[in-house]
Amino acid sequence: MIKVKDVYNKINSIAPFSEQESWDNSGLLIGDMDMPAEKIYICLDISNEAVSAAKEASAQLMVSHHPVIFSPLKNLDSNNPVWQFVKNNMAAICVHTPLDISSEGINARLYEMLKEKLSLGKIEDSLCGSGFGWIAQSEVEFKADEMADILREEFGCSVVRYCAGSRPIRKIALCSGSGGSFLSGIIEQNCDALITGDIKHDQWYTAKNAGISLFDCGHYHTEKIAVELLAEKLKAEFPDAEIICEKSEDPASYSFRRIQ
Repeated sequence: MIKVKDVYNKINSIAPFSEQESWDNSGLLIGDMDMPAEKIYICLDISNEAVSAAKEASAQLMVSHHPVIFSPLKNLDSNNPVWQFVKNNMAAICVHTPLDISSEGINARLYEMLKEKLSLGKIEDSLCGSGFGWIAQSEVEFKADEMADILREEFGCSVVRYCAGSRPIRKIALCSGSGGSFLSGIIEQNCDALITGDIKHDQWYTAKNAGISLFDCGHYHTEKIAVELLAEKLKAEFPDAEIICEKSEDPASYSFRRIQ
């Protein structure tokens, strides 16, 4: 029988939980190591909808990228997914920052995903020495609007927010999720552009003032690849397990107004 500890150990081998950031909460967050894990439900976020879908599929373990318990819980009501886990006797493994920085993780997959479309050469450096992303040179020059169109197509998102820098784009930084906090370091590394998600208001001005292009493709769209990635790894290790991937959608909707 496949147990939770077997799945935990496999994930730990590709994205060590010991390497998580101090503010993160990755690992086995609900349940115990000896619980069965013959049916595994994989998702980006553990929402009540995801828990209901996992329950309907008779899953025993949920594996997600974002932690179901992030900040300390001061109260627990029936609307909290954690309540539903305990009620339905399911376990939860969450692998957040370890999967972000892993050489086999999300940002590695992001590079492979964009390599051909952006004509990227070999990875030259990690993002600000952190491992949360990569820097690579493109073999061609891009304009910001051209790159925005490519990214919208590749990520399958409704919109890409961007600002155009003052120079052609060749040296590109990639970071899934919220990479705006690395912007100052990326500027110091003489990058022409940063591709990420969740850009804050002041970071647009920082990019404009530095003359670099900045692309916000959305947190969801830059990290939904985690589901497929984890499914591939677990299917290869546990061919007899039933692996169910969440059919997720962007949690946000968008209203567009055509400018005359």
